[in-house]
Order: sequence, then structure tokens, then C-alpha cells
Amino acid sequence: SVKWEPDATKVSMHRMFLKAPPQVLDELAVYLRRKPKQMSPILKTFIEEGWQNLDYTHLLDQTNLPTQGKAYNLLEIYEEVNQEYFDGEHKLFISWYGRHNKKYRSQVTFGLFYDPLKLIKINRLLDNERIPKYVVAFTVYHEMLHHVCPTTMKENGKRDIHSREFKQKEREFREYPQAKQWIKDHFNKFFI
Repeated sequence: SVKWEPDATKVSMHRMFLKAPPQVLDELAVYLRRKPKQMSPILKTFIEEGWQNLDYTHLLDQTNLPTQGKAYNLLEIYEEVNQEYFDGEHKLFISWYGRHNKKYRSQVTFGLFYDPLKLIKINRLLDNERIPKYVVAFTVYHEMLHHVCPTTMKENGKRDIHSREFKQKEREFREYPQAKQWIKDHFNKFFI
């Protein structure tokens, strides 16, 4: 936040900027004065990389992370996926979110990954015995890839969430073709 005063400008920002190189601080100063606000690629890249390196897992209430669903136990699926594809090396948290009943809408997010909390959240719409386990496992794998292949910034300043490396690794999921096809064939029935 910025507060402009006659004799000073007060800026409140995240502590990640304490270690920012001079070029980033210069870009930040330009951004604060610019109207309309538009960040430079240098500033966007610094923030994106800093965001990925934050660790707020100590703030996470692990007792409030439901993993047992009606049909699937997310923790078990996560551990299987972590072991099979990543040799068990990742230490992430997982939880269900949302409601079991579908809301009529055109877009549904199956999962989310929160970098600072190292938290994967899977939509409860997938907690259904009529949805194959490999679809749930693929969704967990996809969200884990956001940790393995973090978002980068392109030269034009746009975020590259699903990089070429991400998409290549995504295809390494054993049942990738079946999962993608099942979602395509059943999306309207289960999710909208």
C-alpha cells in the first residue's frame, strides 16, 4: 500500500522486497508512480519467484484439512501419487474444498495449489464413486506439478502457468489419455 503525504511517501510491502536488487526497487518506484498501474516484467518475475519461495506452512491448521471424502481418501491418493511419480520426495498438504452438489456454471476448477502453504485443494465434486479413481489421482498429480514446475514469467510479462515442461510431465501420468478422455466425455454430466 502507498500513502502519499506532503513531505514523505509511506510504502508498506512484503518482506520479500528486503532482499530485492536495486533494479527491482527501481522498477517498484516506477510502478508506484505510474498511472494506470502496470508492472514491468522484471517486477512481475521477482514477485512470482518470491511468492513461490514463501513458506507459511507453519500457519496451516493441519487438523482442519479434511482428506476423507465420501468416496475417496485424498491423503491416500496423494501418498500413492507422490511415491509412484516423485519417489515420495514432496511434502505437500492436501484437502477437499467446496461442496458435493454441483452448481450450474460453465467453468469448474478441479483443483488448486497454494504455493506459500504448500497446499493442494481438490474440488469435492470429484468425491463421487462414479468418477474413476484415476481421474482424482490425475487431478492430484496435476496440482503437484504446479509445485514441481512452478509458474514462470514470459518476456512479455505474462504468467506461464502450464509451461512446456509442465505439459510434458503431465503426459507422464500413467492413465493420462484415459483421464483426459473421461473428463471430456463426462464433463457436462458431472460438473455443470
